[in-house]
Amino acid sequence: MTRFLWAAAYVLGWAMLAGVVLGVFLHFYPSRGDVALYLTSAVQFALIPGVIAIVVFAVLRRWFMLVLAVVAAGALAYTQVPLVVAEAAPAGERFTVVSANLLFGGGDIGALEKIVADADPDLVSLQEVTPEALERLRRSEIGRSLPHEFAIPYTYAAGTAMFSKTPLDDRYNIPGTVLHNLQARTDLPGASGTQVLAIHPAAPLWGRNWDWLADMDTLAAHFEQLPPGRVIAIGDYNSTWNHAKYRKLLTNGLVDGTDVAGAGFLPSYPTDKRIGNRPLVAIDRVILRGFVATSMDTHYLPGSDHRTLVVSLVAS
Repeated sequence: MTRFLWAAAYVLGWAMLAGVVLGVFLHFYPSRGDVALYLTSAVQFALIPGVIAIVVFAVLRRWFMLVLAVVAAGALAYTQVPLVVAEAAPAGERFTVVSANLLFGGGDIGALEKIVADADPDLVSLQEVTPEALERLRRSEIGRSLPHEFAIPYTYAAGTAMFSKTPLDDRYNIPGTVLHNLQARTDLPGASGTQVLAIHPAAPLWGRNWDWLADMDTLAAHFEQLPPGRVIAIGDYNSTWNHAKYRKLLTNGLVDGTDVAGAGFLPSYPTDKRIGNRPLVAIDRVILRGFVATSMDTHYLPGSDHRTLVVSLVAS
């Protein structure tokens, strides 16, 4: 019996170590297949089997395997460290931006009104905005407090909108993407002439991820060609920090907002499944240039399958 338990523990340790090594591989591998794409969203959870592997091999006194487990777990932890180390914020006027996915226009506008009222943002990015949802937004306190609008509503998930306290100039619908991705220029506190983008690439649907792959490549090429100056690109990226395709967007001086804020793991999706308001993946994100994110938080939005992202910023 003792020998059986020892062997079982040894196998368990090996299995946990394999999970950690897989997590490191997926973080750097530009996933294209369905299985790899979905597993990459959960790479951060591979830290748990890393700890188990270390404990198992330490108890069994398998020192070589313990070293391997420590190295593998350390490598995985290293890939996540940027998300928990905050950048020092400069002095300056703080302001807020908000992003919300309305799930085919069905998000509770009244609840979103309260989130927006509490956050008092200068800019709101909205995804999956249907024509009916846009009319409700215009009649709501959101439309009154942020009177400047750039919107391309559409059925199902394709519609996108921006609402701003200040005029949105040089409006541009980024070509070549399945869903609408919008860009404009506006003045924000301490940051005049900021390029603001409402982002929503296609979702990597099982068996149909080619739209996501193409959209992420299109956005990467667009981000690389953004003109000099400050940038806020916020929305539903349908990808996480661990997806190499997402990190490919971080060129041309652009940085991940969670990285800058040290906000850690901030899951936002899904909130409409049987597990309820317990999201598992962090796909609602902000990419910045010329700003420091001082805080990030999410809020439950009834009628949506995403939590609403609220980000506090200061110009750097």
